[in-house]
Amino acid sequence: MTMKLRSGLCAVLALAAFATPAAAQVKRAGAVINSPAVMPITLPDGSYITPSVTVTVDKDGTPVGPAARDQSVPLATANASSGPAALYGGNYILTQLCTGYGSVALRYRAPDGATMVTLTTKSSPDTAGTLLQFGSGQVVDVALTSTTGCNVILSRVP
Repeated sequence: MTMKLRSGLCAVLALAAFATPAAAQVKRAGAVINSPAVMPITLPDGSYITPSVTVTVDKDGTPVGPAARDQSVPLATANASSGPAALYGGNYILTQLCTGYGSVALRYRAPDGATMVTLTTKSSPDTAGTLLQFGSGQVVDVALTSTTGCNVILSRVP
């Protein structure tokens, strides 16, 4: 009897969670959608519970599903910087390969919103890549100095 009650309760919670009207949802970029309009559920013993539903959303407000989000950012192609790029956040692998090396500097935007700060500098091939971590919405770019034929990619680890 207890297993049936738990199974039934889980089914009711799932239905209640997805029955919330869109107007009752509050979206905040990089946060969660809280559903305050969910109705309390009365249990057979007379007690009740109010389920809470949270959904992680992307920077543009679209829900991010249970699968991890992939992101591959070409920061430089054929020795030309691609300009600043915003990241989803998480673990990334920096890979770079140049035909002629000077220095490849990966930079991130400082809290002042204008200054680009050097995070790491590469002056030789890095076949294994470099593991880095970034916060959600972090803006990065590369500065190429005395390089030729450089390609730089920052790939998110799902």
